[in-house]
Amino acid sequence: MINHHPDGEEAVPLRAWMDGDLKKQLQEQPNGLQLSLLRKTTVAYAVSELLRRAITSVPMSVGKISLDNFVVRTRKHRVDSDFFLTSSTADILGVEMISEKLSLTIIDSSQMNYLSDESEEGGGGKYLEVCIAPPQLPESNSLAFEQIDERSTCHLFGIFLYELYSNSPFPKEILIGTEPTRKSSVLGDEYGGAKEPPTKKATSLTYSVLHDLNTPPNIIMLVQNLVESKCDHPLNPKNVCSSMKEASDDLHLLLHEPSRFLFTRNQFECGNSQLQFRQNRLYGREKEVSLISDAFNRVSAGESEAFFIGGYSGSGKTRLVNEVMTLVEIRGGYVLNLKFNHISEGRPLLELISAFNGLCSLIRTKKSPQELQTIVNQLSESVGADLSMLGRLLPNVYSLLPKGQMKKAREQGGNRMNFQSVCFILRQFMKVVSSRSHPVVLFLDDLQWSDSTALDVIHHILSDQSDARCFFVGSYRSNEASPDHAIFEFIQDLEASGVPTQKLMLDGMKSEDVNALISDSLCTFPRTTQSLSTIIHEKTEGNPFFCLEFLRSLVDRSLLRPSLRRGTWDWDEDKIGLENTTDNVLYLLSSKMNGLTSEVQLVLKVLSSFGIKVNENIITYLNSTSQYSGIIFGIEEARSKGFVSKAGESSCFSFAHDKVREAAYSLIPDKEKHEFHSKLGMALINASKGDDLDDATVLTIVCQINRNLPSLKQSSTSMRVEVSSLNYKAGLVAMKRSDYETASHYLSLASQILPDDHWGSNYELSLQLYIAIAKASYSFGDTDKSRAALDMILKEATCMEDKLDAYSLVVFIHHSQERGEEAYTTCQDVLTQLGEVVPECLTPEESMKIVQKTTSLLEDLSGEALRAMNDMDMSKQAVVQFYSFMAQMSWFSRPEMVPYISLRIAEITMENGLCKYSLVGFVQFAFVLCNARALSTVQVGCRIGEVAMSMLDYFDYSEIKSSVTSMYSYVHQHCYPIQKVADSSLKGFEFGIASGDTVSAFFNAVQQIRLSIFAGSTLPDLLRETDKYLSIVGHHRNTVSRAYLLTYRQTISTLIGINTVSAFDEEESKDATEPVYEHRRAIASNFHQAFQSFWLGYNERCHHYLERILEMNHAGGHHLRFGSFYFALNAFSLSRKGQLIKAAKLKKVAKDALTILREAEELSAWNYRNKVLLLQGELHSHEGKIDEAEAAYGAAITSARASLFIHEEGLACECAAFHCKRNGKFDHAVNFFHQAKLCYNEWGSSMKVDFCIKQMNQIRNS
Repeated sequence: MINHHPDGEEAVPLRAWMDGDLKKQLQEQPNGLQLSLLRKTTVAYAVSELLRRAITSVPMSVGKISLDNFVVRTRKHRVDSDFFLTSSTADILGVEMISEKLSLTIIDSSQMNYLSDESEEGGGGKYLEVCIAPPQLPESNSLAFEQIDERSTCHLFGIFLYELYSNSPFPKEILIGTEPTRKSSVLGDEYGGAKEPPTKKATSLTYSVLHDLNTPPNIIMLVQNLVESKCDHPLNPKNVCSSMKEASDDLHLLLHEPSRFLFTRNQFECGNSQLQFRQNRLYGREKEVSLISDAFNRVSAGESEAFFIGGYSGSGKTRLVNEVMTLVEIRGGYVLNLKFNHISEGRPLLELISAFNGLCSLIRTKKSPQELQTIVNQLSESVGADLSMLGRLLPNVYSLLPKGQMKKAREQGGNRMNFQSVCFILRQFMKVVSSRSHPVVLFLDDLQWSDSTALDVIHHILSDQSDARCFFVGSYRSNEASPDHAIFEFIQDLEASGVPTQKLMLDGMKSEDVNALISDSLCTFPRTTQSLSTIIHEKTEGNPFFCLEFLRSLVDRSLLRPSLRRGTWDWDEDKIGLENTTDNVLYLLSSKMNGLTSEVQLVLKVLSSFGIKVNENIITYLNSTSQYSGIIFGIEEARSKGFVSKAGESSCFSFAHDKVREAAYSLIPDKEKHEFHSKLGMALINASKGDDLDDATVLTIVCQINRNLPSLKQSSTSMRVEVSSLNYKAGLVAMKRSDYETASHYLSLASQILPDDHWGSNYELSLQLYIAIAKASYSFGDTDKSRAALDMILKEATCMEDKLDAYSLVVFIHHSQERGEEAYTTCQDVLTQLGEVVPECLTPEESMKIVQKTTSLLEDLSGEALRAMNDMDMSKQAVVQFYSFMAQMSWFSRPEMVPYISLRIAEITMENGLCKYSLVGFVQFAFVLCNARALSTVQVGCRIGEVAMSMLDYFDYSEIKSSVTSMYSYVHQHCYPIQKVADSSLKGFEFGIASGDTVSAFFNAVQQIRLSIFAGSTLPDLLRETDKYLSIVGHHRNTVSRAYLLTYRQTISTLIGINTVSAFDEEESKDATEPVYEHRRAIASNFHQAFQSFWLGYNERCHHYLERILEMNHAGGHHLRFGSFYFALNAFSLSRKGQLIKAAKLKKVAKDALTILREAEELSAWNYRNKVLLLQGELHSHEGKIDEAEAAYGAAITSARASLFIHEEGLACECAAFHCKRNGKFDHAVNFFHQAKLCYNEWGSSMKVDFCIKQMNQIRNS
C-alpha cells in the first residue's frame, strides 16, 4: 500500500519499494544496477542510523529489525503509467520505523554524478546528514518481544542487509550458529521456531547468492561481518562487526565515495587489481595545512612572511605545500616552484633566477593587455624606462611588452651587474608584481642543496619593508642539513630583520592516518585494515612515501594479494610482521629495480644522472646515438612501473619521487659514476654537433662532461677545445642571469681545459674567455682573479683594439677601489696609445680659455641638432669613452683637467658624430659651468645639461645612467626643486646598484642625503636611510662615500638631538682615503660643521667654518649660495649677542648674501625665494623697520611652506618670534615660537622643539 501526502511525498513499505521502484529502475535505467545499489545503500544507511538511535532510546526486539518494519519516504515528481518512480523523478527523503514510530529524514540526499567519469578522486559521493524525529515512548505493557543486545542487533541487521540486497530470504538451512543464551527463544522464533539452533562454523557459501547478483564485495563483507557477530567460529574474527556505529560508518563510507568503496568489483574482474593510491590527499596533516594556510592569509592581508618545513625524505613536505596552492590560485596569487637537487650544487642562484623568470610567464597568462601595460609602466618607473637591466636578468619580462616595444628593449643591454644588482632588481620586480590581490608564493624545495648566495637573494626580497606580498616556503631534509648549513643562518637573518618566520618539523603519520591511507589504497573499510596498518606503521615510522613503497613491495612479493573471486585483498599478517625491513626506503626501491631488465636499469641510471628531471630534447639526442638508441622504449617501461612520469604537455621526464631517483642513481657503482657522467656528456656533444643549443641544453651537457675533468685533459685537442667552448657558453648563460659565482666556475674550467698553446691556436676563444673571466670575477667580488685575467689579456692581445675592454675594466676596478690616480694614469696611457696628446697639467689661465672655447662649441646645443648627427665610429667612441672615464677621475685627483677633457669630447663629437659617451662629456662640462659663481655661466651649464639628458633615451644608456645622474644632480640642483633632485639621486642609486656601477650608485646616495638635509626631509627617516646606505657602502669598502655619509649622519643626529660625536670621531678615524679625495671632503666637512653649529646656536664656531668655506676656491656654487645664506643669518645672531661685528660689515654681509641669493632665485624661486625674504626680514629688523620686517617674515614663512621646506618655515617663525620679543610683542612672540615648535616637531628635531618650549616658558615667566 502506498500512502499519498498533499505535498507530493509518498510513504512506500520497504518491500513494496524493493519490488516496485527498484525493479523498475533495474529494467529501464541505463545504469540501473548501479543506481539500484546506491539507493539500497542509502536506505541501509538510514536504517542503521535508526537502529543506533533505537538501541539507546527504545527497547529493541527481533521483529523490529526486518524489512516489514520500515517504510521509504519518496518525493514524486511525475507518475508514470505503472505508478512507479524512477531515479530521475524521485528522491529518497527518509525512512520510518513502523513499530516504534521513529522517523529519519535525509537532508540533501542527492547522489550527484556517481555514475559519471570522475575527474577528481573521491568524487561521486556525498556526506548524508540525517535528522531523526523523537520516538513515541511505549507504555509499560506494550513490549511484544524480549529486548536484545547490540551484538544481536548487528547480527540481525546483517540478515536485514542480506535480504535487502538479494531481495530473497536469508537461507535458514545454513544459518550461522549462535551461542545459547537466555534469549535464545527470541532468536528461535526468528529462526523457524528452533529453541536452540545448532552451532555451526561460518561458511562463505552463505553469501554466494549476493556474489551471483554482482553485489559489491564490501557489501558482502559487511553482511558477513555483521552476521558473524554471533558466530562461534567466524571466517575472519578480526573483522567481525559487533557495533552499529561501525556498521553505520561503513555504509556512510560507501555512499560518500561509491567509486572507491562501492563499485569496486569491476576493478578486479577487469584485471585492474592494483593498489588505488590517492594522488591528491594528505593523511593526518590537517593541522599543518591550517598553519600554512593561515600564514598565507596573513601575507595576503599584510607583509611578507617565511615558513620553513623540515623532515625526512618522504615525509610529505612537498605534498603539504602543494595542498595550499589551490588557496593561492583562488586568491589570484602566483606560485613559483623550484626543487633543488644534487645537480643544483654550484648553481642554485642560476636556478633561482630562472624560477623568477618563469613568474613573468605566469603573469602573462593571467593578465589582460591593459593590466600588463600597467605592470610594464610600474616596472619602467621602478627599474628604468628601458627595462634592459630587468630584461637581462629575466628575459621573459619582454613577453609582457607590446610587440613594438619588445624589439627596442631587446636591443639594449650590455650593462655590468653584480650580486647587489640581482638583489635590487628582483626586489623592485617583486614590489610591482606582488600585492594583496596577487601575492606571490615562492616554494623552494630541498633547501639542503641550496647555498648562501641564493638564500641571500630571498633575504633581500623578504626584508624589504615595502608593499610587496611574498610568501616564502622552504623545505629541507632535516637529517641531511648539517647544523652549519646556510639554511639556519638564513632563518636567523630573517628573524633579525623582523620578517615573521615559522618553523615546522614534519614527523611520520600517526597510526590512524596510516590506516586511512591503507584503507583507501585497498578500497576497503578502515576497521578491517587496522591490524595491518599497525604492523606497517611500526616498520615505516609513519613515513608516507615509505608506507606506499612498503605496500607496493608486499604486492610484488604476494604478501598482499587480490582475491579475484571475492573482489577484495588478502594478506598474511604473521608473515608481514616477520619481514626484515630496514628503515631506509632505498632498500625497497633498489631491490625492486634490481629485478628489472638490464635495459630498463640502464635507462634509470641515465635519467638519474641528470637529476630529478630531464628535458625531452636530451633524451632525443641520446636516442640518436648507438650507445643509448633504445632509451625511449626503456623510458616507457620505466613509466609503466611507476618510476618515471611525464605529466600532461610537459617536455620533461621526471622521477616519481627524489628517493626513486636516488635509488636509480645507486645502481651506478660509486667508482664508476664520474666515468658514466663523462660518457653521457661525450654522447651528447657528438649528437648535438652543429645545432644551435639552447641555454638549458648547454648547461645540461657541461654538468655531465665536467664530472670527469682529469680524463678530459687526456682527450684530443679538438675535443678539449669543444668542451672549453661549451663551458664558455655555460659561463655566458650564468652571466646573462647575473649568477657570477657559477659563471666564474664554468669559465675557470674552460680555461683549464684549453690546450697549453691556446693563445696561438685558439686566439679568439681565448680573448673572449679571459675577458669573461675578468668580468665575472670582478662582479663576484674576486678582484685578484679579475686582475690576473686582465693582465693576461694585456700581455697576449695582439692589438690595441683587443685590449680596450680589458683597460676599461682596469679603470673601473681602480675607481671602485678609490685609487683615483692609478685610474687617471691608466686612462692617460690608453688615450696616448690611441693617438691623443693629454697635457700633464694646465694653468688657471689655460683652463679659463678652454672653458670659453668649449662654451662656444656647446652653448647653442639643441636636441634637434644632436639627433641629426651621425653615429660615431667605434674607434672614436673608444677615445671618447676613456676621456669620459678620465673626467670622472679628474674631479678628485686633477680638477683643473676637467675643462680640457670636456673640450676634447666636444671637439671629437662635433667632428665625428654622436655616441653615448658624448653625452657624458656634455653633462660633465655642464657641471664645470655650474660650479662657477657667475649666474649667466650657471644658466648656460643648466641648459647644456638639460639638452644632454634629454638625449639619453636615444641610446642604450643603462651602463652609464647612474654616473650621468650623479653628475647631472650637481647641475640640476641649481634650477629644479631640490626635493625632486634628491628623488632623482635616489633613482640614480638604484640604477647604479642594478647595473653594477656601485661607485656611481654611492655618489648618488651621498647626493641624495646631502640634498635631503637641505630640503628639510624628516630627520628620523633620513637617519634610517643614511644607516642603510652606510651598511651597503661598508660592505663594499667604499671609504670615500662612507666618509661623506658619516659626516651627514653626524649632522642629522645633531639636528635630531642625539649626541654621537664620539662615535662619529671613532668611525671617521678608521677611514683612510686617498689624498686626492681629501680636499673635496674637507669642503663638505667644513660646511656641515658650520651647519650644525648654526642650528645649535654656536654662532662663533659657525662663523669660523663658513668663512673658511667662502674662501675656498673649489667650493661649488651650491655651497656658496647656502653658505652665504647661513653666514648672513649667523652674523645677525652674533650682532644681537653683543659680539664684536661692525654694523657696516654686518650690512655688507647681508647685502652680499642677498645679491647672491637673488641671482639664484632667478634660476629657482622654489629653492631660494624664502631665503631672500627671510634675510630681508632680518635686515629690516636690524634697521628698526618693524612693519617691513614683519611683512618679510610672513612672506618668508609662506614661501617656505609652499616650497615644502619645513625646517626653514620653522626658522622663519623663530626669527619672527625673536623680532616680536625684541619689540615687546610677547603674545605674538609666543605664537611664533609655537608655530616654530610645530614645524620642528614635524621636521623631527627634538633639540629645536625643546629650544622653542624653553623660549615660550621664559616669556611667560617674565
